Amino acid sequence: MPVGKFTISRDDAVYECFPHLCRTLSGRILLVYRESNGHVASEYCRLVVRYSDDAGDTWSERRVVCDENRSSGVLTTWNGPKVQQLQDGRILLLCDAVQYPPGEWGSEGECRIWLRFSDDDGLTWSEPQPTPVAGICPDQVTELADGGWLLPSNVRSAATGRIVQNITISRDQGQTWQAPTTLFDDPDYQLDEVSIVRMPAGELVAYQREDLGRPVQKLISHDEGASWQGPYDTLNPASIGMPIAGVTQDGFVMVTGRYGLPGNWRPIQSAELWQTRLAKRGIVIPKVAQTEEFVAGIDRGPHVAETAEEMIIGQGGATVHTFAYLEPVESALAPEKSEQKGAVLPLDVDASPFADSGYTGWVEYERGRFLVVNYINDNAPMAQIRGYRFGLEDF
Repeated sequence: MPVGKFTISRDDAVYECFPHLCRTLSGRILLVYRESNGHVASEYCRLVVRYSDDAGDTWSERRVVCDENRSSGVLTTWNGPKVQQLQDGRILLLCDAVQYPPGEWGSEGECRIWLRFSDDDGLTWSEPQPTPVAGICPDQVTELADGGWLLPSNVRSAATGRIVQNITISRDQGQTWQAPTTLFDDPDYQLDEVSIVRMPAGELVAYQREDLGRPVQKLISHDEGASWQGPYDTLNPASIGMPIAGVTQDGFVMVTGRYGLPGNWRPIQSAELWQTRLAKRGIVIPKVAQTEEFVAGIDRGPHVAETAEEMIIGQGGATVHTFAYLEPVESALAPEKSEQKGAVLPLDVDASPFADSGYTGWVEYERGRFLVVNYINDNAPMAQIRGYRFGLEDF
């Protein structure tokens, strides 16, 4: 059967992005995403929660968890929310936040992860609880066998200048945190956004985005994250964007994510089109001390405009493909590509002149049936939240 596509939320005046899902013990599906003026929130920012009690057929009205604006000259930006149900039954919504300016680009170490909790299936939320955990685009927490929490986040390496993944552990459910450790740091790699999934026998596999042309990378831990082997190549090419991994009820590992060719080429281009892209101000980076080195390293071209105060990067230079990848557990644990096997299911393509999509979330709402959410421009002037429904038999 073809993949079912449907719109969950579309407001042509708002950039709706970075969705994530969880299915609670009651069967409710919670969706969290961000509303802003662009891919980089530079004017306003809201975190929104919706829920569905019928496996995603219908959704509640939006509930705004926090609402920020730049009226004071400084904006608190909330970036990559994640939502999950903890083993104790509480719902955890975590998200990275940073002041704009400087914003997160080039100053990832200034971002901090904040926690919110719900005891009523996502209807109401606690006040945000700060943590000392630095970085952007966090994964959800991995609950360890001893009750500890493992929390990954992206920071920039002082040694290599590359984005790396830090792992920070709490032994008291987020009250205090240990010093972070770096998952992998090598100048020949740029491993950033990660999704960690526990295998049925207890091993942890960390699937990572890699921005230098490699497929999705993985690292494997056999000791609850104390040490990691890898990185290893996978067969999954969807490395430009955050992978979202989990184990299905049938014992397969599914990873959703996006793929796009590097660069800004399309067969039909024009200076006028680039000006239209830039006018959307989707990515705006203030020129301040914290971002000076990052701004200096950006390649200039028709996709970039700048003033003395800011740099603007146009979006939509290449198509973006969103798909699901499925593999057996033994493949997920295999270091060598020759020992791996998998299947790819295309979900969507964003061919919009302003293409920006492919950050996903997914749940298995009944055995062998999946609901994926994605943000995508496609036929809308701003990013929208779209849903996809399919079954194991569609791979």
